[in-house]
Amino acid sequence: MKIQTFKKTLFVLTMALTFANCQTDDNLEASKVIITDFKATDLVKMHGGSEKSWKLTNVILPQEQMNYPTVLNNDCVSDDVYTFKASATNASVENLKIDLGNNRCFKTNSDAENFEGKLLYVPYKLNGETVIEITLVLKYTRIKNINGETSTISSIDSYRLSELTEDRMVFSTGSEYVGEYSFAYVFERI
Repeated sequence: MKIQTFKKTLFVLTMALTFANCQTDDNLEASKVIITDFKATDLVKMHGGSEKSWKLTNVILPQEQMNYPTVLNNDCVSDDVYTFKASATNASVENLKIDLGNNRCFKTNSDAENFEGKLLYVPYKLNGETVIEITLVLKYTRIKNINGETSTISSIDSYRLSELTEDRMVFSTGSEYVGEYSFAYVFERI
């Protein structure tokens, strides 16, 4: 009799733990926020109505690319300031003003470097509401002088605006949920 009671208790406990684990997974999935595009009124946080400067504070990369000499890293961008401008139509391409700090990104394999950036604004209707997909297009060029000849190698990245608050802005690629970034640029308000 005691063995049957013990077995029943063990069975009930096992089932309770199983359901508790399922519920926890569901709660975790439900707490994830899917990356969506933004309304024009939200974008004021990014450009302040005309233009606003942000500091690029973090480059999120997979571990194996962190110290690669031709990839942007946190050390080199920590003193860079980007100025984002508003779009008059929210359907345009706007140039960014980029003020590079003293920390060069490609000092081990170039003599100089150049950065150019643009914001691509693409409006569309979602559930009857106009939203805008914002893409940061960043071109960075390594310049090397070899025997009097100038050699340039450029790379272009495009990252979608994934997160926007008054103090933080994230552009990412390959991410479905806010905060789960493999490749991203994180900006903080100055």
